Amino acid sequence: MTEAHPEERTTARGPSAAADGSVVVADGVRIPVRNVWLLLLYASEFYQSGPEAFDGIEEYPEKLPELLAELLVASAEDRLRRPLTPSFSKTSRDLARVRGGIDTLRTESHQLLSRGLVACRFEELTVDTPRNRLIRTALDSISRLCADEELMRRCQGQSQRLAQLGVGTLDLRAGQRDQAASAAARLTRNDQRDRSVLLAARLALQLSLPFGRTRPGHGRGVLDERQFRNLFERAVGGFYSVYGRPHGWTVQRGRKVGWKTSGATLGLAAVLPHMATDVWIDVPARGRRLIIDTKFTAALRPGRFARETLSSGHLYELYTYVREQESGTDPASLTAGGLLIYPSAGSPLTESFISSGHRLGAATVDLSVASVLVRDQFIAAVAPYLGAPQT
Repeated sequence: MTEAHPEERTTARGPSAAADGSVVVADGVRIPVRNVWLLLLYASEFYQSGPEAFDGIEEYPEKLPELLAELLVASAEDRLRRPLTPSFSKTSRDLARVRGGIDTLRTESHQLLSRGLVACRFEELTVDTPRNRLIRTALDSISRLCADEELMRRCQGQSQRLAQLGVGTLDLRAGQRDQAASAAARLTRNDQRDRSVLLAARLALQLSLPFGRTRPGHGRGVLDERQFRNLFERAVGGFYSVYGRPHGWTVQRGRKVGWKTSGATLGLAAVLPHMATDVWIDVPARGRRLIIDTKFTAALRPGRFARETLSSGHLYELYTYVREQESGTDPASLTAGGLLIYPSAGSPLTESFISSGHRLGAATVDLSVASVLVRDQFIAAVAPYLGAPQT
């Protein structure tokens, strides 16, 4: 999603709260919890990594906490059947003798030498590793979202066993959750055995983001506009990446489009804004291309003569994308489509037209309906531009 225009704001009005009373309110848009979890799933690296055991889980997002909990509990039980593998971890401590490097500032500011101590930084072999902390923290977090009481107790029990072995938890204060989880789950070529579990643990932490300690059916959470805008953009890109994979689609996010300039002044490069598309889809077998721009605002807004219209600014932006990527050496670029996708709650819209050889349009995805219908809307939105996928 490109940077919002100053006038861009959410004006859609959603339905009443979900049947279980659990909704997420984002500046007037009310969305059932299960569909926020669906977006979190689509946006996650766990979903995009394609674990076969979770095929079809997006059709039942209300079961996602339990399924993640089962995976995490099984992983913890497997780890605890044998001694946890220790690793070296950077730490700091006030010691009676020097070990590793000396933290001069702390030693002096706390007058440690007068007490026979010195502040040291060193690496220590420990089971309190970032990855073990990630799994323990995820067990704690997902247990609060489990409707199954027995599964909740199993999560808490495995977390307590890890704590007894000296495994701590990640710092989940505001602004540090994703950073901590990403650091703990950073993978190398030697870590593929743990990949699915670590990505599932990261997703488990993200599921609790709007709700804190609230379980489904016990109150409401809030996603602010910035959080929801970012989530919706990542979910759209994640969904099409996975859906298009078996159909031979190439999906890119954040691909830049260069300006076709000539006669530029010397200072232009420093002030010319970059153009970056949200989602760029190529279907080589069909010679088709689609550029998608996601927006977090109402699809229609008041226009002249008391009628609602599509945003002219959004259409101008999309038109610029598809025209600037044209190249005589790239046949797909000459007929590339452009699509604006808006989240909505009960306001369906699917319209398009052809201009200069390019089909441009706008579509809404109603997030108030059943989750499987949300998925169907994502598929239907791109069908006029890319055609029905080849099976």
